[in-house]
Amino acid sequence: MAGECGQCDHEHADAEQGHGGCEHGGEAFLPPEQPFRLVPEFPMLWRGLAFAGIAAGAAVGAVMAVRQAPLLAIPVAPVAGFAGVLAAWAAAIHLTGGERFDDNPFV
Repeated sequence: MAGECGQCDHEHADAEQGHGGCEHGGEAFLPPEQPFRLVPEFPMLWRGLAFAGIAAGAAVGAVMAVRQAPLLAIPVAPVAGFAGVLAAWAAAIHLTGGERFDDNPFV
């Protein structure tokens, strides 16, 4: 593995190693700079707020099920609680700007 590159997953000939490594250089795999945003873009904002509303509704539904009908709470409360956790997680992702998949130049 004398010809293996540190930046990519392919091997290089010994002649290529003599001039400093790959032709793509070290900056080819860095994601592009993103501007700082305090509030996410509008589509992400309204989806995040909708997920936050779903999370709040699921939490209220779980608490109401436990208070009003304890027998009904056995199947309803865990499902509503789990749905609330997942919706809160999705709301946090959307309200913070979403996931970034641009760290790979081939995607």
